[in-house]
Amino acid sequence: MSKYLSITVTSILIASLLLFPHINNIQATPVRNGTDLNFLNVSNAIYEGNGEKLLSNKNISMLPYFVTEQVYIENGLLNGEVNVTNTQTYLNTHVSDDILVGKGNGTIETMDGQSITWISSDIGRQVDNKWIFSGITLFNNTQGDSLSLLNNSIVLTKSQSGPILADHMWLLE
Repeated sequence: MSKYLSITVTSILIASLLLFPHINNIQATPVRNGTDLNFLNVSNAIYEGNGEKLLSNKNISMLPYFVTEQVYIENGLLNGEVNVTNTQTYLNTHVSDDILVGKGNGTIETMDGQSITWISSDIGRQVDNKWIFSGITLFNNTQGDSLSLLNNSIVLTKSQSGPILADHMWLLE
């Protein structure tokens, strides 16, 4: 395993161990300073995608792990009011039949051409013949007003593979 992949896998695994208890149960009510945050409730998500469409799927490598690259496009709603298109590319390393480690990048674009790029790290696991992904995404900077809430922000993500399954993002403050 390359040094880069080893560091990436270790970082993702540590982050996912810290995040899984909260992301897997979006009804969890974490407490900070005695107040109920409940920020991983679907109603508090800043982004909701309405199902992705697979544009391409390539096998990259078989050894030491099976690695694939998928490209998706998804329409979504940002902050409950801005219609966007999220173009996504993921490089997935299948560490077992039921677990994969994903590295992604992409662009969210508004209907009037404003855009912001992002990178992500995700852990995927197979549940009931569907892939469920939990991850973290870092957004770059944009000059567009309608996407400014994402400038240099970090979001937690939860998504499911499939054309009719919603993806969600929660802003970390």
